[in-house]
Amino acid sequence: MTERRRFLRFETALNALCEVVSAKWKAASKIKNISKEGALLIVPKELKEGDAIELSMDVPGDNVPVLASCQVAWQKERARSDKSSVYETGVKFTKMDSPHKGRLLEYIYSQWLKLLDEE
Repeated sequence: MTERRRFLRFETALNALCEVVSAKWKAASKIKNISKEGALLIVPKELKEGDAIELSMDVPGDNVPVLASCQVAWQKERARSDKSSVYETGVKFTKMDSPHKGRLLEYIYSQWLKLLDEE
């Protein structure tokens, strides 16, 4: 399988609030991995490819959420042990103001440095 990503993804466990704009639906979600261009979210509801999402991410060490507009790129259902489902959802960042992008990139950079220290 050919890797299509242009940027490395970093494993993480960020809390986030995911709001689907068209459905007026909000839910707590987890960010499983993140890069400069997008993220892998764990959400409790099925979404459609192309759905617009407003994402509010809690970055460790920063008490102001990082805000981003995103678009659903893909989604896969995952069963849990209690027989309920969650959905792994790949999103692409479509808009992020410079201060928010800078804070997110600082976090990603710090995660990258940790990986280098472990090698």
